[in-house]
Amino acid sequence: MSAPKQHAPPAGKRRPKQELLYDPNVPTPSHAERARTLVSQADSATLCTLSVEPEGYPYGSLVTFAIHDGDPILLVSQLAVHTKNLHGSDRASLLVAEAGPDNPLALGRVTLLGTCRPVPDSDRESVKAVFLAKNPQASFYVDFADFSFFKLHVESIRYIGGFGRMSWVNEPDWKGAEADPLAPFAQGIIDHMNDDHADIMVLYCTQMSKAYDTTEATMVGVDRYGFEMSAVTGDGPRPIRLPFSKPVTTSGEVREEMVDLAKRVRSLKSEI
Repeated sequence: MSAPKQHAPPAGKRRPKQELLYDPNVPTPSHAERARTLVSQADSATLCTLSVEPEGYPYGSLVTFAIHDGDPILLVSQLAVHTKNLHGSDRASLLVAEAGPDNPLALGRVTLLGTCRPVPDSDRESVKAVFLAKNPQASFYVDFADFSFFKLHVESIRYIGGFGRMSWVNEPDWKGAEADPLAPFAQGIIDHMNDDHADIMVLYCTQMSKAYDTTEATMVGVDRYGFEMSAVTGDGPRPIRLPFSKPVTTSGEVREEMVDLAKRVRSLKSEI
């Protein structure tokens, strides 16, 4: 069973602003954390440089990358057009976008802007190790004479999480944020909950939020701080977010939190 996208716009006509059905103070990843998580999950992106010929035009090209100290590193050929462009102007941006079968505008993307310059020889080995850990297929040509590493020194970050979720993220927040440790396991957790525990998620909504008339609920997201559901109510689908008792880092810790929550909601239901 595939989980619906949490960024999708509501179906039908625009509705009046509705009351939030869960505690607005529930811990939620910052946009900086969401951006770092999205970028950490990708291994290719669109590099945009200023064209040398024809002069001045934006030029987009597909590249592989890795993150080193918060900045993207690229392994580029001296024959590539984008490398020639970077020698002409070091201003560049990197667009990293989620992939999926749904409306691409409902998916997340991050644009990193800054100056892209050659990596000093003194840093090459550390950069090389990070890049090959993410892109092992590059080991065949990484030491070719006409290949070299460039680093995009991030100055501005634009995060778009889909419809209605977007902002500029400042450079200190970007550098200070960490990718969500659950990201590699999130889809498996979501699929498991939707396939095997749909009944308990209805109870999560009816007993731990204001979505008292929920008839169905689907998990649409999970992160270190909590999880998000789409609850089917009398007013249509409504978002519900519930917190974990503490930040978690593994799928095992998520399971422990879910078991504890299940015990709590069953207890609450039995008291009614």
